[in-house]
Amino acid sequence: MRDARTRLSLVGALALAVALIASLAAQPGSVPTASERAAAADCAWQRHSNRVVKKVRRQGRLRRVVRWKRWWTCEPLAAAPVPVAPAPAPPAPPAPEPEPEANRLAVKSAEFYFVLSRPSVKAGAVTIELNNQGEDPHNLNLRREGDEGEPLQIAETASLQRNVAGFDLPAGKYNLWCSLLEHEEKGMATTLVVE
Repeated sequence: MRDARTRLSLVGALALAVALIASLAAQPGSVPTASERAAAADCAWQRHSNRVVKKVRRQGRLRRVVRWKRWWTCEPLAAAPVPVAPAPAPPAPPAPEPEPEANRLAVKSAEFYFVLSRPSVKAGAVTIELNNQGEDPHNLNLRREGDEGEPLQIAETASLQRNVAGFDLPAGKYNLWCSLLEHEEKGMATTLVVE
């Protein structure tokens, strides 16, 4: 007798579940199918939810059951604005003559070293770019070995900044260093060959 009641209650629960699923599928605003989503490409899907409280009798007692009802709607997208044709750009100024690559030197500085883009350059006009990748400011001094005169200098360059200067360098071996307090002693010195 008990098995029969259990089977009847299971069959009733199953029938109730099937009916609930069928009613949800028949409701407007239910979850859209893939073809409905593809057809509504010009809309933005919005998810909605609503709290539903029902009182049900379970095991002879009246209980409160809270469920969430969720559904999706398609909100039409605003029409895209018509693009305005941009005004014609003024003609570009003529490009300056590119400097020969052999007479350009990039010097990367950081705590506490220099890295040269090349070990040597040709004698004559040389463009040197000091690129400070460190956290401290750095400068660059260069002097040909054997000379006792004032060194050539690229001014102090702040962190993550760069300075460019041009020099007329005769052939020889040049010492490069940072003259800020204790930077040279910590290793900010190197040499460059001018051929």
